[in-house]
Amino acid sequence: MDQRKLTLLAALKTGSLEGGETRLYRRAKLPGMFAQRTRLNAEIANQAIADGLIETTRVETIGKTTIEWARVTPKGMAYLLDSESPTRALEELREALAVNQQGLPKWSASMRERIDELSAQFTAEVAAMRERLEQMARQVEAAIARLESAKVEAALPESPLSAATLDLLERRRQVGLGTRCSLADLFTALRVDHAELTIKSFHAGLKQLHHAKAIALFPGAGNGDAPGPEYALLDDANVYYYVARATDVA
Repeated sequence: MDQRKLTLLAALKTGSLEGGETRLYRRAKLPGMFAQRTRLNAEIANQAIADGLIETTRVETIGKTTIEWARVTPKGMAYLLDSESPTRALEELREALAVNQQGLPKWSASMRERIDELSAQFTAEVAAMRERLEQMARQVEAAIARLESAKVEAALPESPLSAATLDLLERRRQVGLGTRCSLADLFTALRVDHAELTIKSFHAGLKQLHHAKAIALFPGAGNGDAPGPEYALLDDANVYYYVARATDVA
């Protein structure tokens, strides 16, 4: 992964953790998506805006200084989750191992032609290396299978959004965005692939998952902690603003 992509992913993660709009560039001790306004960071930020990963919300002028405020778009969140997923990393490792395995025969043939006197020893070393690579490939395959199987919940309610909801919460946890997600952020993320989703059907799906003990719901912490009140879930006398996978709740 090159430095430009690493910088972009770090900016998207910082913006996502802020939970709303934040400065595009860090200013003194005040947080921002990018550490500072450099030529490289400006190029990456402009490209991210052009690609729809980040959107500018407002521009503030203080004296001679212009401060740009921005936030991560649903497309940017999806890009972050896909890029930092452990499953994706293991798949890339598996592909790299496959390339190395395919290249071994040509490499060994070239070495035997140049060093005839070491042919027997060299063949033995190649065989041992191939065995190690194949063993690593098997371990990677097993790890990917475990990750994929962990996403499948036994006895989930029959809702097309159940798997998508649990998968999104798991991917947020894997990339370091925490185990809890606001209902507002969850609804926005689900709408990327489910444009027909309404708040009513969203709440119905959450109640099904909650009653099946697949998720845990949480109220606000007080002191104005009520993100997206229009997405809050009313269940009997309770008002919920946050959700997490039940397996992530101690």
